[in-house]
Amino acid sequence: MAELAEAVNGPDGASLPVGTPILVEMAPPAADGRFVFRVRSVQVNGELVPVQGTVRVGDDVAITERQVSKGGDKGKVITGAIIGAIAGRVLGGGTRGTVIGAAGGAAAGTIAAARNSQTERCLPAGASLTVTLSAPLVFP
Repeated sequence: MAELAEAVNGPDGASLPVGTPILVEMAPPAADGRFVFRVRSVQVNGELVPVQGTVRVGDDVAITERQVSKGGDKGKVITGAIIGAIAGRVLGGGTRGTVIGAAGGAAAGTIAAARNSQTERCLPAGASLTVTLSAPLVFP
């Protein structure tokens, strides 16, 4: 739940005070990765009143991005090194083949781990969202 940062006054005298809870949900991201939100309801006198409208992230909001692992990266590198060492020992013979195989396997594991990451986008706490209603808000 978000809250109104400014009071809203309707043309008929109805108003929503600062701090009025608004239910905003995250929708699937846009094709370009931008955040997409939907406004669902406004809480009036303890009841959720359905609303229709659009939500826009403020222009002044600094969205951060970071690469995060889906997990198992360390295991991929270690497994690659072990498999490479065994293959190096079998194919290359002695210690030198084992070391070269382990290094090659670790490199392959590192590449596999890098492919196993995703970009995470974050809004800062208190980011401003602008809600524009597309239909009148009717109080109960």
